[in-house]
Amino acid sequence: MSGESERKRSAAQIEADLAATREELTRTVDELSERVDPRRQVKEATEKARTEVSSFVAGLKAGDPKAIGIAGAAAATVLAIVGLSVRRHRT
Repeated sequence: MSGESERKRSAAQIEADLAATREELTRTVDELSERVDPRRQVKEATEKARTEVSSFVAGLKAGDPKAIGIAGAAAATVLAIVGLSVRRHRT
């Protein structure tokens, strides 16, 4: 806005603009507060993990080679760790 049109605004118009700006700011702050809420983030992460695990299990059941490979690698890793742990305790 130019300086001239600023002077032509009434006090009521300025107050209405301020009220609208306050409302918009309140909505923005509320939205940001909701986004950074730890409980909400934990809930979203939990839901995402459940979805990923369900998808992975479905892939295993369907015989998806990638899912089977990942499961095999994970099992081999666990066995290697257990084997090394047992070996260290025996010596």
